[in-house]
Amino acid sequence: MAHRRRDTKTRQKRWNCGTMSATEWPEKIGEGMSQANIAIVDALKAEAPSSDGRRARSQASRSKIIRAMMDLIEGGDPDPSTATVAKTAGVGLRSLFRHFEDKDAIYREIDAALMKGYRPILEAPYKSDDWRERLMELIERRCEIDGATAPYRISTTAMRQRSKFLKENFQRVHDTEKARLNSILPSQLHTDTALGRSILVAMSFDTWRMLREDEHLSAGETVKAVKQMVGDVIARLDD
Repeated sequence: MAHRRRDTKTRQKRWNCGTMSATEWPEKIGEGMSQANIAIVDALKAEAPSSDGRRARSQASRSKIIRAMMDLIEGGDPDPSTATVAKTAGVGLRSLFRHFEDKDAIYREIDAALMKGYRPILEAPYKSDDWRERLMELIERRCEIDGATAPYRISTTAMRQRSKFLKENFQRVHDTEKARLNSILPSQLHTDTALGRSILVAMSFDTWRMLREDEHLSAGETVKAVKQMVGDVIARLDD
């Protein structure tokens, strides 16, 4: 029993290493952040329930821990401690560590659920065959998803330098966003060109965050601002 207590304390210390205080967390941004919560919950509910009672209870505990982590991040704590996550989930520390070795394990689950929840928005058929109109529609989709997932992206940005998974995941997301853009843009505006990089930056999460948080634009104003920036780049191509 003493060995188990020491093991739990060691893992708790490793989990909580580098934890930021709530006062370091930026003010909540975006009106659609609760949609991220809904997407994850829906994805978790979509998992096939087990007919085995013990396994079903294990699945329920995992879901509670993931949802607790999600709620805490969305509520303003970018780096929740193990004790806080466990208390919010209504489970013990030993139960938390039995399901998740570290925070990366939970972030993997959240990332998978977010991808499952929001991929249909990005991959839905476009309404137009014109690449310019498709690009404007992609901006709307991206801004919607940025608004819903902002707490998680900001939280993981602060920690990616000490997490191999988060660092690799950021690169994967970046590469995916570039590929999606290039699938719409003509070759003269691909993201390996100067004009294409300008579009990439204008449509980035960092630009969205600056407009929403630092410039205090509304969600609609942010979409218009990004469209204006991208439109100005396209106009340079037409010239």
